Amino acid sequence: MPPTQAPKLMMFLAFRSDAEEALDFYTALFDDSAVHRVVRARAGEEGWPEGTLQHALFTLHGQTFMCTNMPPPGAKGHELADWDAYAFSPATAIYVQCETAEEFDRLHAALVEKGEDIMPPDAYEFSARFAWLTDRFGVSWRINLAPSRRARRG
Repeated sequence: MPPTQAPKLMMFLAFRSDAEEALDFYTALFDDSAVHRVVRARAGEEGWPEGTLQHALFTLHGQTFMCTNMPPPGAKGHELADWDAYAFSPATAIYVQCETAEEFDRLHAALVEKGEDIMPPDAYEFSARFAWLTDRFGVSWRINLAPSRRARRG
């Protein structure tokens, strides 16, 4: 069900030019995901090729996100910031708690393709199975395998 209005807090992702590719990739990867609103460049809008995604509201596994393509040179808003200086940082990551090893492996394999492992999947002091990676778009992800219910009771 699409959100009737954007929640008060959500992750906002600003891409250089591949927001739509990331949006399609992420929403196909997670269950209970959908694109709810898209704003595209209109014909004659300075700096933007017509039809380019400018802004979108979407959900991944029910969690709301917003994304944008940074305004290109000549576009309204380009003069407001030094867009070329901005990039994603591994210090800020999307955290995913996986219920099964299969889900963990599927998400890790898809997200790390054309990306890079920062902490490869392994058992760490704080988790039986964890990975930290940067995907092909530069977005950082931390994937954790939830402790089993049996282990949590003990």
